[in-house]
Amino acid sequence: MYPLEPRAGEIGRLAAQGAWLTEEAEALLSSIGVGPGWRCLDLACGLGDVTRLMAARAGAPGLVVGLDLERRFLDHARAEAAGAVEYLEADACRTGLPDGGFDLVHGRFLFAGAAQFDPLLTEAIRLARPGGTIALQEQDLSSMACFPPHPAFARLKGMLGAGLEQSGTGRGVARRLFGLLRQAGLRELRYRPFLVSCQAGDPQAAWLPDIVDSLRGPLLRAGLTDGPALDEAIAACRSHLNDPGTTAILYTVVQVWGRKPAGAAVEAG
Repeated sequence: MYPLEPRAGEIGRLAAQGAWLTEEAEALLSSIGVGPGWRCLDLACGLGDVTRLMAARAGAPGLVVGLDLERRFLDHARAEAAGAVEYLEADACRTGLPDGGFDLVHGRFLFAGAAQFDPLLTEAIRLARPGGTIALQEQDLSSMACFPPHPAFARLKGMLGAGLEQSGTGRGVARRLFGLLRQAGLRELRYRPFLVSCQAGDPQAAWLPDIVDSLRGPLLRAGLTDGPALDEAIAACRSHLNDPGTTAILYTVVQVWGRKPAGAAVEAG
């Protein structure tokens, strides 16, 4: 389940985030060796940013499928689609796709809306062919900081953590990701984290205030803040991040990938 409430500009925020992360997604696909003829699945594909990168590499001989539960995201992804890409509206835990049909099963921020991780990982492993690759990318918010520090930034960081806890989503899974895949029996595991940072004028500079605004409903319902206080903190944080002297680390993305053993029964648990 997508943890953030629909809001004006959400598609634009996600598109900017996807563009911001393109270089690192390309690095991941290069490390895995995705190329012509590959069959790739992008779970919780969102707007299809990584799906399109896969399709460009797999080419006409390949097959690339993007899957998501959010129809509004899929509508955008289909409008941007190029090449041999198919988009499906389905639950990443219960895709209905056949066993072992893909050379690569990928998910970026797949666990972001998940209260339990095992069903997602079990399904991802089931869908990969023996010897195929499962690749996951998840956010670690513990690295978030701004320079110079500002109380509004610190307050929104705290609200973001509280809001994600309140919604029961996969906060903290990034640090556990390598261990989860290792416990599931994947082989040849690789671990690659990178920082997402910003300065004034960058497309991602408003990421923290925007995402906290998307959690407004859960925050207010839980009594973690009130409307005026939230508006004040968001405005002050935006102003600080728009200052030419401000820089920020927004989060770490942890990339982990490994191979499903040939001929072995592998599942999470």
